[in-house]
Amino acid sequence: MKEFGGANLFDPSGFVALIAHLFTNPWIWLGVATLVVSLLLYYVAVSRLDLSFVMPIHASSYVFNALLAWLILAEQVTFIRWMAALTITVGVFIVSISENPPTSKPITSALEHRTKSWFKRSMFFLLPLSFSLPKIWLFAVIIAFADGFGDIFNAKGMKQIGAVKLGSLPEMLQIGQKIITNHWIIQGITCQTLSFLSFVSALSWADISFVRPATALTYVISLLGAYFILKERIELGRLIGIVVVGIGILIITLDPSMSL
Repeated sequence: MKEFGGANLFDPSGFVALIAHLFTNPWIWLGVATLVVSLLLYYVAVSRLDLSFVMPIHASSYVFNALLAWLILAEQVTFIRWMAALTITVGVFIVSISENPPTSKPITSALEHRTKSWFKRSMFFLLPLSFSLPKIWLFAVIIAFADGFGDIFNAKGMKQIGAVKLGSLPEMLQIGQKIITNHWIIQGITCQTLSFLSFVSALSWADISFVRPATALTYVISLLGAYFILKERIELGRLIGIVVVGIGILIITLDPSMSL
């Protein structure tokens, strides 16, 4: 995306050029290939475990992104960005070491129904933000909401399909057919496609060592969705982890480049 230059997902004139670049750049293809592998492993994990327990697996990516941005992309990773990445990683690690209860909570209250309804409408809530947020944070919010809802929808679909186990080729093909035809997973992939397009657009004019921590709100949305929509029991340790992740997001706002 650094080769492409500045991109704006909301600019129709540059959208065709952006799509063409995504389909012809070998670095993008390599990135997509690794993301597909990650997605397949994620499907297996959420078919067996709670989403609120699986999400912290991605924690180390914040530090790795900052390290590889410094080593490969020659980015100037500021002290604030390092602190934000490490704080977010600590928060998600706290979530990961909490208990993983085998059952989901059975209680459904009026508050949960209202929150679930709000989740469904929240993408429309993002529209007014384009008039008040700096560009980098507008994209960060879109990425976080789209990716967060993608995680929730994918997890809901995989819970319907059931635990994925390695088997014969016909059995694996049958599972694959169930995955690509499940309406929840289709919605999840749609959300994550929007997240991906927003992410690569942001990377064309902002450092990955900034963009990645700025989108950590995904974890908060995913864990809230796990509680209200998937009916998972969220332990105290996971709630503490969410608070620490929030602190990490606040730290990254101190970076001067957040005004982009």
